Amino acid sequence: MRLLILASESKRRVQILSMLGFKFLVVPSYLEEKHHNKPILTARRLAFKKAFTVWKDYKFATVLGADTIVVLGREVLGKPKDKEEAIGMLRKLSGKWHRVITGVSIISPKGRYTFHDTAWVKFRAMSLKDIEEYVETGEPMDKAGAYAVQGMGARFVERIKGDFYTVMGLPASKTYEVLKSVLD
Repeated sequence: MRLLILASESKRRVQILSMLGFKFLVVPSYLEEKHHNKPILTARRLAFKKAFTVWKDYKFATVLGADTIVVLGREVLGKPKDKEEAIGMLRKLSGKWHRVITGVSIISPKGRYTFHDTAWVKFRAMSLKDIEEYVETGEPMDKAGAYAVQGMGARFVERIKGDFYTVMGLPASKTYEVLKSVLD
């Protein structure tokens, strides 16, 4: 089996890849994330850039990069810069449906594979007090859309249409299928 490298230090992606049974190294790409008004294209492009940045130094390996974007209407919600921005994002999401798009790029000696998956998430209506208490925990600060679906942020989720793991940061089934074909 080929060496697999995750081009991310996201604990959520580490958890998902481990859960799928893969052995891998973590080599973060440290790429600056700039989100644009074309969320699917942006998620796919950033995933590829993250994977490619690491692959340049590990051309013998298979490298996986991913990027998750939260979209409310036409607005892209990235990672909040501070607590105030996190509160603002969560207030916007309160009581509404939004999209979560995760782009994935896998680069290996066998080829390049880039895909994405989209899930829809409905938040319940939240009070400002609920939001402020959640933001004070620090959990939202490194998450797109300012929440962790697998953490305390789950208290706000009323419904999910699509792959839970896409919302968490890596579409599990789709990623597994591509990696199995590339690594065997």
